[in-house]
Amino acid sequence: MSTQRKTVEIGAVIDSSNYFWVPFVISVMMILMMLADGFDLFMMGHVSNHLVVDWAISRAALGPINSAGLLGMAVGSVALGWLGDRIGRKRSYFTCLVFLCVGSVLCFLTATGAAHDIHQLVLWRFVTGLGMGGVTPLAATLISEWTSQRVRSVVVALVISSVPLGGSLAGLAIKLVPWQYMFLIGGLVPLALFAVFGYLFPESPKFMAQHPAQHPRLARSLNRLLGRQAFDGTEKFIVKEEGRHSSNWFATLWNGHYRRATFFIWVAFSFNSFVLYMYTNYLKVLLPADRVAADVAGDALSLFSVGAFFGSIGGALLIRLFGSRNVGSGIAFIGACCTALIGVVLLGTGLPQASNVLVLSFLVGAAINGMQAFMYAVSAHSYPTEIRGSAVGMAQTVSRVGAVASPSVASAYFAMQPVPAVNLFFWFVAICAFITALSFYLIPSHIPPNKDPRTGGLDLEAQAIRDGAAS
Repeated sequence: MSTQRKTVEIGAVIDSSNYFWVPFVISVMMILMMLADGFDLFMMGHVSNHLVVDWAISRAALGPINSAGLLGMAVGSVALGWLGDRIGRKRSYFTCLVFLCVGSVLCFLTATGAAHDIHQLVLWRFVTGLGMGGVTPLAATLISEWTSQRVRSVVVALVISSVPLGGSLAGLAIKLVPWQYMFLIGGLVPLALFAVFGYLFPESPKFMAQHPAQHPRLARSLNRLLGRQAFDGTEKFIVKEEGRHSSNWFATLWNGHYRRATFFIWVAFSFNSFVLYMYTNYLKVLLPADRVAADVAGDALSLFSVGAFFGSIGGALLIRLFGSRNVGSGIAFIGACCTALIGVVLLGTGLPQASNVLVLSFLVGAAINGMQAFMYAVSAHSYPTEIRGSAVGMAQTVSRVGAVASPSVASAYFAMQPVPAVNLFFWFVAICAFITALSFYLIPSHIPPNKDPRTGGLDLEAQAIRDGAAS
């Protein structure tokens, strides 16, 4: 006599679980890894002036180096996001860290060599970019799949905001070690973290649910999540998600259900990335040396990174209360206004007060970096599990159109004779930030406000079984 397998819907289990302790430990691990990723990402903004001086190159020559890293990120984000959907988030994440380590160590060897070979630095920065490109979308995907809906946007924002905070650590490190060793630190630290966390690092529960051979492993993971023996591995685990699927993941992005969301996510992501990497790689170079002291310019970049924490977490808490549409669009608009105000501050004939430059840089960092975190959260929210890694990775890849454009535009600006007033350049960047705000507002699949933080006292296992049977 056959016994029918009990059907369990994964989403109900995850959404009804407590944040402590399993999701909390995962968050801590991801934050530390994202700090290391942010160190690599913001590194070029801190070593650029040293490259110009020590290698006797022009500021325009920085463009290919920065573009190589961003192009690598474009390839890595979609390729490794797709890989994560196929072989699992954990294995794909490890692949990212291998690229990070190899690329950064080879950049270090090039930087310490006698040849001063820019072409080699461009190549190895591309390899580093492959790893950087995959880390963030995989992190957003994994965190969103391990945390309950009531805290998901806050936790994703916290993890993503660790990237610019890692950039602040790069700003501190450049004051303590020779600039060439920044590459060595950026390569060895993430691999060391994975060696420490490799055993604890989890696989996506929704990925395991889609592979019956991994159901016993999934049952053990869910039991740890719940703190009790709720499942024995004989259950039929399923994932219940809305939306219409097409023949393949890319076709699904552009079918009638997801088309509008995909278009506006890509536009908002691209323009925000353009503004973000313009600040990340060129803020210190753009601030006129005859009007803003070098130490003030360095502190401005560090404050731009620090602002990410406040913008991301503060914004995520507001999103939990009011939803992502108005909160994210409003924060993006503030970023556009503050960018325009930097141009106004630099317009005067006298020396601008350092406090004005620093405060505005902090506010812009809170807005622009916060928006980057919201883009990952909204992107992960907008797509189903089986294509989420590919979809978020593809969104990040398309966003690299804006990111790659930033060094090209900056190089073209510096190559002009005469170079136009820098305030005009900041006003141009402000217009791009405004386009981010508008396109983000038009995304149809926003995170709704969380008006029902608990499940109303339903038994967790009963609710999951009921949802599974209903589907």
